Amino acid sequence: MLPTVVLIHGSGHSSLIWDDVVAKLDGPALAVDLPGRRRRPADLTEGTIEASSAAAASDVEESGAHHVVLVGHSSGGLILPSLAARLGPRVCHLVFVAGLIARDGHSVSEVISPDDPDSMLGTRDALRQRYRGTTFGGLSHGEAPIETDLCVTEDVRAVGSIESLTLMYQPVSWLGVPSSMPRAFVRCLADPIQPRAMQAQLIESAGADEVFDIDADHTPAVSRPDELAAIVNEVAARYAVNHPSGP
Repeated sequence: MLPTVVLIHGSGHSSLIWDDVVAKLDGPALAVDLPGRRRRPADLTEGTIEASSAAAASDVEESGAHHVVLVGHSSGGLILPSLAARLGPRVCHLVFVAGLIARDGHSVSEVISPDDPDSMLGTRDALRQRYRGTTFGGLSHGEAPIETDLCVTEDVRAVGSIESLTLMYQPVSWLGVPSSMPRAFVRCLADPIQPRAMQAQLIESAGADEVFDIDADHTPAVSRPDELAAIVNEVAARYAVNHPSGP
């Protein structure tokens, strides 16, 4: 049996971003909604790596999955180390899809803007002030609205900016993640957001021992779902077991 692929979306997205990828996966999959999405309303301006990883871990626990491959897109990559630490030996592999990530004790702002890591703090603070108390709907057509006291926004650009700028200034902890944990990075060759030099820094920060190249923009789950699913299937197939102890 194949491990469960746990899919963590990036900023400005919800679990729905993975629909076309999930349809092509060979084994079980769990696409998580992080806090501030769909059925998990929360104030997006107060998002943290720890709160996001706790929410994702709760979904994995509820699913009953006993061995998992973690996949994180863009800012979702920042969630993987903390989530892996929470799930412990159940985690087989980490896959960063254009993933933002930093070394232990560092923030991603230091990785992508080493000469002036504080350059976007003003923009972050202004966006947080403007959108304080909002969540992101992201519901499918026909789904009932979220019942929440928070203001629901569909302003995808603002949502993406708020989350990226909030999470990129938080230190990453790799505590509890074995140095031997296999890690792969999916490098998007037509990514307009991550220049090649930045990608190299992210690959190094992730400690990736394998790089998959894909001719895609920053969001291959949408632009190249078949190719991305093939990469994830290749990784997951390495951990197939004959007699799993659970789902």
